[in-house]
Amino acid sequence: MTAPADPTRTAHALLDALQAQGPQPVLAWYGEAARVELSGHVLANWIIKAIGHLADEIALAPGAAVLIDLPPHWKRLVLAIAAWSLGADVTLREPAQDGAAPEPSGGVDAPAVLVTDVPQDELADAADEVLALEARSLAPRFDSALPPLVHDWVQEVRAHPDQLSVPLPAWSGPAPSAPGDGIPRLLVPGDGLDVITPVLGAWLAGGGIICPADQVSAAQARDEGATGHA
Repeated sequence: MTAPADPTRTAHALLDALQAQGPQPVLAWYGEAARVELSGHVLANWIIKAIGHLADEIALAPGAAVLIDLPPHWKRLVLAIAAWSLGADVTLREPAQDGAAPEPSGGVDAPAVLVTDVPQDELADAADEVLALEARSLAPRFDSALPPLVHDWVQEVRAHPDQLSVPLPAWSGPAPSAPGDGIPRLLVPGDGLDVITPVLGAWLAGGGIICPADQVSAAQARDEGATGHA
């Protein structure tokens, strides 16, 4: 499958492309002690559930500001794609530098939705909705007590249907890259959000990603069939 002729339908094209890969790996995650592999079916399932949760539980509207305050992780990637699929304006909070407090890029002070692993942060007081999750692949729920009205994202999202149940507005995220030759298996930095254009292009072309690139050895990259870097 190639990039959609109508970029506003990127979400539909992406989900179709991932589901078409079925059990084939589309994301290999080396950011934790053990390698985590997500097949096309599993990644599409996570994105669909996240879309359903944001639409049904959070009532996320097109143009709403979503601030994601998490370290790089494939769950962060899932949430960003789900929010873009619903037409939201997604901002990543920049990590702390030299001991300074982290700052939101884009100057988002009062987001409609805050996604964070620190639900007691002062940003949570300004957000309409707060989703708490930890950047750990196998965490079944948030690992500590949550403030009132804060959503335990992993626990809640699992209850949502595996099939898309809400209409999708125009895609609000970056456009995917145009298809090239062959099927790409890209080594990408972090969780791929900083290079999301080629990441989307790889999936639409029937390929996959391996990340974080700096945690993948040369031998592992060969075993994964990496074709290049994003």
